[in-house]
Amino acid sequence: MEYYSGLHMTSWLSACVEIALLFTIIIKIPVKPIKVSFFLCILISAIWHVSIPNTLDKHEVVNMSFMLLEGLRYISWIILLTQLLMLAQNATLPFRWSIGLYSCLGIFCAAFIYSLISPIAGIANYSFWFYIEILFCLFGIVICEQLLRHDHSSRMSKLVSLVAITLFSYDIIVFVSTLIFKSQQDLWQARGFISSATSLVLALSIIFYGQLLKEKSRLKLSNSVILFSTSLSIVGSFLILIALLGSIVNVLNISWINASKIVIYVLTIFTIVALSFSEKIRLKIIVWTSKHFFMHKYDYKEQWIKLDALLSKNNTQKNCYDKSLITMISLFSASGGGLWIKGQQFYSLVATKNISFENQLPLEENQSEFIQTLEKKDWIFQVNKHANSHDMQYNALLPEWLSHIQHSWIVVPLNTGVELIGFIILCKDSSSTALTWEDLDLLKLTGRQIASYISKEQAAEKLNHNQQFDMFNKITAFAIHDIKNLIAQQALVVKNAEKYKHHPEFIDDAIDTIATSVNKMDKLLIKLQGKSANEKTQFSLHELLLEAVEMNAQGLPKPKVTISGPNIAICSDKDKLLMTINHLIKNAQDATPNDGNIDITLLTENKEVWLTITDTGCGMDANFIKNELFQPFKSTKHDKGMGIGVYQIKEMVNSLNGELLVESTPNVGSKFSIFIPINQDENILVIN
Repeated sequence: MEYYSGLHMTSWLSACVEIALLFTIIIKIPVKPIKVSFFLCILISAIWHVSIPNTLDKHEVVNMSFMLLEGLRYISWIILLTQLLMLAQNATLPFRWSIGLYSCLGIFCAAFIYSLISPIAGIANYSFWFYIEILFCLFGIVICEQLLRHDHSSRMSKLVSLVAITLFSYDIIVFVSTLIFKSQQDLWQARGFISSATSLVLALSIIFYGQLLKEKSRLKLSNSVILFSTSLSIVGSFLILIALLGSIVNVLNISWINASKIVIYVLTIFTIVALSFSEKIRLKIIVWTSKHFFMHKYDYKEQWIKLDALLSKNNTQKNCYDKSLITMISLFSASGGGLWIKGQQFYSLVATKNISFENQLPLEENQSEFIQTLEKKDWIFQVNKHANSHDMQYNALLPEWLSHIQHSWIVVPLNTGVELIGFIILCKDSSSTALTWEDLDLLKLTGRQIASYISKEQAAEKLNHNQQFDMFNKITAFAIHDIKNLIAQQALVVKNAEKYKHHPEFIDDAIDTIATSVNKMDKLLIKLQGKSANEKTQFSLHELLLEAVEMNAQGLPKPKVTISGPNIAICSDKDKLLMTINHLIKNAQDATPNDGNIDITLLTENKEVWLTITDTGCGMDANFIKNELFQPFKSTKHDKGMGIGVYQIKEMVNSLNGELLVESTPNVGSKFSIFIPINQDENILVIN
């Protein structure tokens, strides 16, 4: 007992580390056999810390009190590791093993207590006891290896195994080196230091994972930790720490060994106490270690494939909102839920499954605190009965109508990164555990992807509506354009009626004109109603050109027509092509003064048809031709035209696999050329 009265402060500090660990064990470990085994192991370690000799001396080493304490320490570690292994296997320790281990523990404990009262002489030399201790260490390493390899070992169990392997391995090195090289003072003196340092890891494992003893875990290292965090952060921090400690030691002229021990002991005690009371720091460290040192709860590749498959599933009976809700319910095994989408003033319910509302409209104002929290903090709400203390800080913001949803579970924001387009409420019938960081990460990731999917579907729907309205506007514009041409024909009949109404030929011509107009208006009504009619007929291009020229015979200047080459038979919409050529001729007349010239040439050669209309009118500049001529609703006629004539012409020529080419010079004139390939298909043939 006299030995303990002369101990240095560092010995008592090292024992304080273990005492802090004892209190952590009492508070954090819920499984009674593990708690008792842990308590016994750490208590013996605390006594061992104040008993270990500072120097490696044969006389001190052979001291029976210390050697018995060494044996007690190893036996307590083996009992603890064995209990953890049994917990992983969901079994109890075999009876003969229990008898053997606890009998050894009792014998060593009784002998140690007796040795404190009445000193016992050395039974054997120090070499014998080193060999015994090496055997204890090897046996402990075998149990640790079984724990690390077991699929159902908890995270805490595996961290404890790593600590035990570290201690056992270092002790083997010390004992073997001592047996071979006789005196290894530096290695021996570091035993207590290393044991205290590893006690910090034990404390952390208990603080973070003591409540999860029955949760299985697979230890792994992520590439980011191996390549970045470990290589840079740890090495860099170590070098900075050593540099600072070196400066302090040099200034204060303190022994390196004593300085290092005091710093580590104080930091270890402080860390254990601080982490025991700081839940926020503990949660952050749990998340970091879980991300980088343990297998994840979810297979993210599998989750991503499932998410894509559910959203891509072709189901014409369900809109994007129903698909999104069903996807979220399926991914997280929920029993039901609802989807709210942002409107001008409120987020309103657009899709539901297995939930209902009675006498209440579940609306949420766009600027409410609940919505602001979802949007700005990307917060996952756990409804009160599922919430933990961390969630309760925002749960007061939950809307009142949510309390009427049975089995409500979580609220997931649908954030696009630009705005909150909506949120999903999921329900669960069965009791649910608190969400882990992996659950939260996956929920947020899924919410963002669904938000992106809904945004794209909304944009596609708007585009489709715009296209439909655009098509309707174009059809209306084309109809008005055609009606204007029909009105012009009718107006010409009315204008000449007073003068020629007594001429039979005029009456016949007027009736034909009116009949043609009625026929065209009937076809126009069919198009406006969205009905299709087979308007393709076979006709002669020569005859069609002459008919178009005849239609403009009353206008000035009169066109001059030149036709060369064989005749062409075209199977197409005759009225559309006639209107196309008519537009070109009429536009040329409108742009050309009465004393100007309009030349029309139809040339057929080398399986090509070229129709050119050249005028000596006002012309157009290059910028107008490039940017506006072929755009609908652009016109040089100001209030007289709608700007769709050339657009229609181009569309008609393209339907024949042809090209419309334009050459023009302001104040000189314009040339419109239509190129049509012969025998491109069965619609265009040479008929001679």
